[in-house]
Amino acid sequence: MSKRKASEMHTNMTSGEAKPPKRAGAERAESLRAAAGGGTRGARRRPRALRQLMAGSLVAAGVLATVGTGAAAASTGAKSHHAAPIDIALWESHNGGPVGGAMTTLVNRFDATHKAVHVSIVVTKASTKLLAAIAAGNPPVLAEISHYDGQYVKAGALVSWNSFMKGSSVVNQSNLLPVVWANGEVQGQHYRLQADVKISEVFYNKTMFKKVGITAPPRTWAQLALDAAKVKKLGVIPLGWKDSSAHILPAFMSNGGTLLQGSNSVGTKVNFDNAAGVRTFSYFHSLYAAGELQFHHGTTLREDLGASKIAMIDGTSAGYQKALEAVGGKFPVGAFVEPAGSTGHATNLAQGLGFVMPKGHSHAQEEAAWTFVQWWFGAAQQVLWAERTGYAVETRAAIAATPKSFLASHPGLQASYDAAASPYTVPRPVSDSYNEVQAVLDTEFFDAVTGKTSVAAALKALEAQGNSYMSGASSL
Repeated sequence: MSKRKASEMHTNMTSGEAKPPKRAGAERAESLRAAAGGGTRGARRRPRALRQLMAGSLVAAGVLATVGTGAAAASTGAKSHHAAPIDIALWESHNGGPVGGAMTTLVNRFDATHKAVHVSIVVTKASTKLLAAIAAGNPPVLAEISHYDGQYVKAGALVSWNSFMKGSSVVNQSNLLPVVWANGEVQGQHYRLQADVKISEVFYNKTMFKKVGITAPPRTWAQLALDAAKVKKLGVIPLGWKDSSAHILPAFMSNGGTLLQGSNSVGTKVNFDNAAGVRTFSYFHSLYAAGELQFHHGTTLREDLGASKIAMIDGTSAGYQKALEAVGGKFPVGAFVEPAGSTGHATNLAQGLGFVMPKGHSHAQEEAAWTFVQWWFGAAQQVLWAERTGYAVETRAAIAATPKSFLASHPGLQASYDAAASPYTVPRPVSDSYNEVQAVLDTEFFDAVTGKTSVAAALKALEAQGNSYMSGASSL
């Protein structure tokens, strides 16, 4: 039985871990009540976000009760000479391929070298299931969730990592890359520490480029359009783009746009109906109208690249190893980060999951979780993670520790390293409403690019609907 499967079974069996005492659930509920600003009679005084967390969760509570942390008894520990390790569950969604394999390898190495702490992987969609687990009073000690952690922060449901980071020689501002340090930070508090860094980039068939005389990847969007026209002569689709708004935002920002009015992180109004929006939407519309651009899901794009149907595909560094697997060595694969726009520089988004620690656990369990998180950011672990997945490393020490020969032979990884360290790479906003904004951005961008509506009409609708979503959100 694999380590990953064993860890999943572990969370559903009472023989492998002690059940938490009933009082632990009460303590967690009391913690949430305290975070909401009320006592035992404080239901009417809870913030709206916390009421939403706790509403409609009875069914989920029954399902999720078996996959909680279950290590409270171990954390207090029987007072024996050989105390059992503190067992913590890590909820994460890397369930296969190079990324899932790398996660399993790292957790196995941690467990083999740390006798006081044992980490059990639970493969689940923590970004969507953690809300119900918190409302049910049975969250894991540690979870990896996506960017939109604002709903948790407003509800006071997360432990800040700040006190743990004090004095750390690894997890500190001088070692973490600036975009990693800023990711998940709200008013000076770090509630989510980025576990992986996905960078938008383009993978291409180097043999096709050579056939049409392209000797270097494009450095501007204008050059990219010229290259697309050249490779079209080979009878292939020049450019495949992911059908997701996250993959238009780097181009938009390189043309001077910001994700919110005046900011890329905080605000209550969007910022699309302007010159940057017109330039960006019009650019992709012209490529589509010329038959040089197609939209597909990431899996389809990689398959078509491997079959030599497409010359260039848009993706993220998380898809680099998958692209290499799809190509299977039939031709060399090049990579470049999305190029510079009218500002004269390229911009990028640092996407990816991040570690959060829900409230309601013992101090010993929290310290155990921190032991793993701090270890994760060690240079050796970061380098292994990057080499096996394509994700960028998150620390300066890991950049220095990566063999130059490996980067030379893996241009996708080098591209993600360069972008992660760039001052023009930014994290997504933490506002939970921005997820809704991106949904309408998907629709309006696609309609404008494919000609279903005009660029002007699409941007006007996007601005109105986006502001409607943002007006109900707190500017954390």
